Amino acid sequence: MLKKHLFVSLILLAAFTVAAHEFWLFPTDFYPKLGQTISVSINVGEDYVGERWGGGDRRVQRLRLITSKGEKNLTATVMQNDSSVKLKSLTLTEAGTHILVLETNSSFIELEPKKFLDYLKEDGLDNAIEYRQKNGETKKKGRELYRRCAKTVMQVGTVKGNEITKQMGLSIDIVPQQNPYAMPKGSPLSCQFLYENKPLKNALVRCWRRVNGKTELEIKRSDTDGKATFELPKKGNAAYMVSVVNMVRLTNNPKADWQSTWGSLTFGMK
Repeated sequence: MLKKHLFVSLILLAAFTVAAHEFWLFPTDFYPKLGQTISVSINVGEDYVGERWGGGDRRVQRLRLITSKGEKNLTATVMQNDSSVKLKSLTLTEAGTHILVLETNSSFIELEPKKFLDYLKEDGLDNAIEYRQKNGETKKKGRELYRRCAKTVMQVGTVKGNEITKQMGLSIDIVPQQNPYAMPKGSPLSCQFLYENKPLKNALVRCWRRVNGKTELEIKRSDTDGKATFELPKKGNAAYMVSVVNMVRLTNNPKADWQSTWGSLTFGMK
């Protein structure tokens, strides 16, 4: 369970374990050279240390590559079937900031009451906890549909665009207020968290930093505008991930009572 002081402080992941699995995109190089071909893996796991996502059931709903020259729909290039998924390698032929955006459809999961409560507590989903308490559902299994929205940002050359600071029409959208590749080293990064194009207020949000085989984590709550600011360390090459999850109650759905939506944003720093 997260303790109150963790919401505002930087901690080592050795201090606690995150029960819920994160989901993210991870390129072989955050700073590819012009014309370089890279691969991007879809990862799932804990502590920003994961394994390739198995996918299956044709889960990828949409894949886009966004640059200063516009947007390319790459959904048809995704190699997926009923049991696996893989993204085709990318050759980046223009300078600038490139954003790869992936969305999945919803999948069903059912958890025992205690496991569901632990998960809700871990991710700060107080609205769901309070609803279950008020409506006598604390002994009821958690029946949930979950979907994911993931972005990764790569920088080719010295041309740094502002596309990453714009909304991208995701169910849950993590929008940096600055291009992380254009910021002076050590500057704080502010992000706005949106759900269905509206500010996601008081959400538990995380900024993960993976460097030299270790993971550090900063946890905060978004403000009334759905924003939070993270401190980025001044030294060391690192891979970052910002993440959030939101849970809403479903009505008139015979299969599930809840819809969760997971968001992640990954980028590098050197």
